[in-house]
Amino acid sequence: MFFIKAGRIFVFLCLALLVNFAHGSELGGIEFSGSGFLTLAAGEMVGGTRAPVLDRNCPCFVADYAQGAVYDGRSGPQFGPDSKLGLQGTAKVADTPYSMTAQAVSRGSQNGQGDIEWLYANYQLNQDTDIQLGRKRLPMFYYSDIQDVGFALPWIHLPPQMYGWEAVNYNGGNITHRTRFGNWAATMNLLAGREHVDDSGYWQIYNGVQSHTNVTWDHIFGGDLSLVRDWFEVRFVYIQSDTSRITTQSYTPVTDPTMLGAVTQQKIYSVSCNIDTNDWMVRTELLVIDRPGANYRDHAQLAAIGRHFGNWLLLATISEYRSEAIESMGADPLGQEAHTDRSLTLRYDLNEASDIKVQYDNQIDQGGINWTPEYGNSQLVTLAYDRVF
Repeated sequence: MFFIKAGRIFVFLCLALLVNFAHGSELGGIEFSGSGFLTLAAGEMVGGTRAPVLDRNCPCFVADYAQGAVYDGRSGPQFGPDSKLGLQGTAKVADTPYSMTAQAVSRGSQNGQGDIEWLYANYQLNQDTDIQLGRKRLPMFYYSDIQDVGFALPWIHLPPQMYGWEAVNYNGGNITHRTRFGNWAATMNLLAGREHVDDSGYWQIYNGVQSHTNVTWDHIFGGDLSLVRDWFEVRFVYIQSDTSRITTQSYTPVTDPTMLGAVTQQKIYSVSCNIDTNDWMVRTELLVIDRPGANYRDHAQLAAIGRHFGNWLLLATISEYRSEAIESMGADPLGQEAHTDRSLTLRYDLNEASDIKVQYDNQIDQGGINWTPEYGNSQLVTLAYDRVF
């Protein structure tokens, strides 16, 4: 564990040095470039269901399931859940198609611990095709690739009912090809690999902060297809994998067989349709995760509409999650998780590299009467400053 943490710190320091002096510099035939992003955020609960849930005092709002980022019922502003610092660097061998990219992110939700989110080699086969090998984001969602870059997002935190699962990265390879079909610009991506997560932040939300759940996604295979024409974009995703997880300490009874180490196959389907004009933006996204042989199926969806007024953006969003009971497999229809979040976001672009945002979230718990843990309802106000450099 010490060597893993030391390796993260070393990569983070190297990226910091690269961003500091390597904007387009070259050394020994290697071209270096670097960039970074920052979000400083504070949020405070303004209402909701007050009750102890596992080891938290609620009301509680999960800002990022994958990272275990939770606002709770304490008084005063909370700065950790949405605050983060990210650094990215690329080294390219001059006059060749070879390059290497790394990205590390330090999160307030993890007490400033730095995680390596990207670390991959790229080979540009031709002008339209790239082959990449290493660690990357799983392209499950429309904003997967940039989900940590606050300035690139219209929200302070991505709608949690849709975004944030037990695994969001993978180690493996992918091939990306860009082409055109008449007036449509198309990007196709195929990937394969695996992922292992120790002490999953996602499962700590369901089993307690002191719980320990290790997650493995094996034999990951799939891809995504994006089609763009003028102001309209549609994107399709299919990913499958074997998945298993083992919980060694939990606040709740372990009843899911995959938590005992059994391997279950899962199939992930996602589609998004987006509109961007000079004045209006629309975001819609739908996700289904099916696990043949399991006793539930995941459904998530979001819809957002926004209006630009010069440097201002006003955005209204609704996102929903529900677990579908497969009663033929013995599932309890009254023991399923479900919740809806309605949010209103106001963004002001200070310049081409920074913004400020304020967001109000109203989350309604719609889980069955036998569902646990029951976090209840919550209302959260968040303020954030985003910057890229």
